Amino acid sequence: MHPIFQLRPNSPLATVVSGDWGLIPLRVPAGWNVIHNALEARRLPDGRVEANDSQDLYWARTAPPPWLTAEEVADTGGLRARQINIDAGWYDGYGFRVAVLDPDWDHERASFTTADLDAFVTTLEGWMWMITKRGELPKS
Repeated sequence: MHPIFQLRPNSPLATVVSGDWGLIPLRVPAGWNVIHNALEARRLPDGRVEANDSQDLYWARTAPPPWLTAEEVADTGGLRARQINIDAGWYDGYGFRVAVLDPDWDHERASFTTADLDAFVTTLEGWMWMITKRGELPKS
């Protein structure tokens, strides 16, 4: 399986990918530190989109609001007091995978695998929003 996709004409990604390799725009909500972002794509001459095929496409972790002290973060409890990681990559033969780690690979809380670029980006953005805005971990 190759990371080459025919995007729907109404896909938000269809309008932002050009012929040159570039980052796919992501809506990253407040409360995340992006550690690594190599989620790149380019439009092929036939109109399809090719995405970066690395297992290490994206990694971010939650960060408490900087105005809170460590004691205040601990007092609030819940996800704000923990470090949640989200990891995403391309796994040949399977497609894109998003994993939520609480806090590390020994504690994987949710994962999603798809061969659809739109579904991948939607899940990645949605899970980040769910964790920091609703204070919930996604379910696989």
